[in-house]
Amino acid sequence: MYRLRIFSAVAFFAIFSFVTAQALFAQKPLKVGEVTAHPGEKKQGFIVVPAGSDGPEQRLPVTIVNGTKAGAVLALTAGTHGYEYPPILALQRLAKQLDPAQISGTVIMVHVVNMPSFLKRTIYYNPYDWQNQNRVFPGKINGTMTERIAYQITKEVIDKCDYLIDMHCGDGNEDLVPYLYCTETGNPALDKKTHDLAVAFGFKIIILETNRPKDKEASMYLENTALLRGKPGITIEAGKLGMTDEEDITMILNGAYNTLKHLKIMPGTLERKSEPVWVKEYTIIRSENDGIFYPLVHRGYHVQKDELVGYLTDFFGNTIQEVKSPYDGIVLYIISTPPMSTGEPMVSIGKY
Repeated sequence: MYRLRIFSAVAFFAIFSFVTAQALFAQKPLKVGEVTAHPGEKKQGFIVVPAGSDGPEQRLPVTIVNGTKAGAVLALTAGTHGYEYPPILALQRLAKQLDPAQISGTVIMVHVVNMPSFLKRTIYYNPYDWQNQNRVFPGKINGTMTERIAYQITKEVIDKCDYLIDMHCGDGNEDLVPYLYCTETGNPALDKKTHDLAVAFGFKIIILETNRPKDKEASMYLENTALLRGKPGITIEAGKLGMTDEEDITMILNGAYNTLKHLKIMPGTLERKSEPVWVKEYTIIRSENDGIFYPLVHRGYHVQKDELVGYLTDFFGNTIQEVKSPYDGIVLYIISTPPMSTGEPMVSIGKY
């Protein structure tokens, strides 16, 4: 009888431990904005940004694909700049293709972060308050429209994910070669995860960024907001001049699938065409005046130190600024439309 009691106690403890472990590691529902997805569900809806004195309520489309098994939560954001279309189109396809029954963990997709810019077709800025969406994070609950959007993205997406990729491309004025930013924070464990995430995405050119803000309450960039909260995050760039080239959409979609495989959210082998090239220094040359810009090179060009890559004229055709490369390097992007405003980027050149 004594042995039977011991056996019963051991059996009870084993069953209790198994049930507890199952409950601990079971997949859970996830709510983002107005959308709740239970395990095994794909749900779509909106993150609502309240109206303010500067403009109406905004509704940001979001898809949640919640797997049947527990795993990492990956957030993918597009349209932080509303004129950058390939990431938006890539996420639309990904949302249709992902099957929650086939994944472990959860994928959050925000299809258009900066809806006002998207609908009004403006580069860089929200047309209601003329702020750059990717310079105001983590945002303010009672701030301008751009700040309110940032606040909702921080609260509803960044705070609920484990990893984040903010997807960009060349805006309507930028001729841009595909690359991504991998930011170092000084935290070895976090930087290792971020580095691995960047390599897994599969782009050839990776910029090692070391100058992002360190203040959690003034993080500025969407991806940096995740990093300062201890979550690996990268920013990718693929696409140019407000176009919707199939090559760029496919490149982004393939990178997303590589990431899903890397994080074990879905099974499979990563696709890599070559080892990445690390850019450890880059320079953005800005306009000293309003005027008309004439680029002399294109994205991806290899330039030499002091090579003339473009020039700015006044509105009568007189040259008022020559733009020369500060070193031997590669043109990451260059403005390829005539209008130029004081202080705006003209060209970005990376040094290997």
